[in-house]
Amino acid sequence: MNITEDSKVIAQQSADLSKPAAGNRRADIDAKQLSITNLLQEVGCEGLLVIQPGNFAWLTSGGTSGGTLHPSAHPCLYFQGEYRFLLCSNADTQRIFDEEIDGLGFQVKEWTWQLGRDELLNSLCQGRSIACDWPFASCKPVGDRLQKMRFKLTEYERTCYQALGQIVGHALEATGRTMAKGEPEREVAGQISHRLLHRGALPVNISVAGDGRRRYYRQPSFTAAPVKENCTLAVVARKFGLCAQASRSISFGQADAQFRRDHDAACKVSATYIAGTWPDAVPRQILLGGRRIYQLLGFEHEWLLCPQGHVIGWSPLESELTPQNEELLENNSAVCWQVSVGSAISCDTFTITEEGPSLVTPIENWPVKRIRIQGAEFLRPDLLVR
Repeated sequence: MNITEDSKVIAQQSADLSKPAAGNRRADIDAKQLSITNLLQEVGCEGLLVIQPGNFAWLTSGGTSGGTLHPSAHPCLYFQGEYRFLLCSNADTQRIFDEEIDGLGFQVKEWTWQLGRDELLNSLCQGRSIACDWPFASCKPVGDRLQKMRFKLTEYERTCYQALGQIVGHALEATGRTMAKGEPEREVAGQISHRLLHRGALPVNISVAGDGRRRYYRQPSFTAAPVKENCTLAVVARKFGLCAQASRSISFGQADAQFRRDHDAACKVSATYIAGTWPDAVPRQILLGGRRIYQLLGFEHEWLLCPQGHVIGWSPLESELTPQNEELLENNSAVCWQVSVGSAISCDTFTITEEGPSLVTPIENWPVKRIRIQGAEFLRPDLLVR
């Protein structure tokens, strides 16, 4: 495989970070209800009970359950024919309607907080043939089918995803440009979290690994240790019900030779994965292509030390991409490639399109490496040297 590279700094104008630029949320929900009706006909059931939060977010096109703490108190959904219902505690009804699903065609069925959810759900299922996304009573399980249905993102969802990606990229890059040498990892993590929350995105996982700590811990969090020479930042964040993941790397002063070598190798491998990210591609073949690049660069053992990627979307990890995975990548689904080499990481989220992989977590004002593979050019975030 012919791989060449060069590097430069690019700056892009940020889009509106607060909301999707276009799209009709209610029309998106209506279309999903039609697909649910078709599913119920296929499985011979009259209604669908939705318990899992990921499916709640998907079928409300971005609604969340908010501040409920116990899984048994999370709101649910019920679909039957042309009707759709929110099932929730009387303590949550007003807030959910006002903040999450107002004007979207949902009716409500409440349970009282002191009696709990199961009494209402059992009553709803009694005497009916009901499908459910989670094992419950005598319901017919359809969770796996719903998960595969939600992989393929609608036009409205892709618009939401681009807005989320802007927020994630901005939080990482603004933090990388402004963090001070000697700051503790946890302080840097707090800066990332603040930037996400300020724009309405919820941090799901934050990683700040300074001075080569990632070499020993391939999936680190953050500690009280000060960042002295270099740092990798990585984050998973959620907004509109969707999740996006990305990383950026910083060096205070010229990077030492090993960190630079690790980072360059991670960029080349991730570019190889991106080059193979097309509809109907086989994950096993993409991963084997990346493994060959690891070998050519002298990092064969690194391929074994950390997961390389996964399908992402309504869950931070919808489905792992492994050498045993023969399921074809779907058009308009999303993947995250996360390449780890030594103390470096190269990670971003992409949607899969007929025109090729589309970057969800954009590079805005950051150095980039332009890597050419078989005549095509792929951009990867380079080290920011400060």
